[in-house]
Amino acid sequence: MIRDTLITGLTAEQADGLACVVCGADYLRVRVPHVPVGRSVTGSQVFACVGCCPDDVRRGTGGVLR
Repeated sequence: MIRDTLITGLTAEQADGLACVVCGADYLRVRVPHVPVGRSVTGSQVFACVGCCPDDVRRGTGGVLR
């Protein structure tokens, strides 16, 4: 399941679910639709902006999935 996918190499904001794991958009400053794509090493749910290739993140392209 996608919620069990571990994503590593994130900034503190990305790892806390406060920023996009692909483009880095700060969700506290920018209103943009986003979807869950997995979890960080801290166990927090992490997100990608809609349109930031979340399907690529789910497939593990781009080197963000471990």
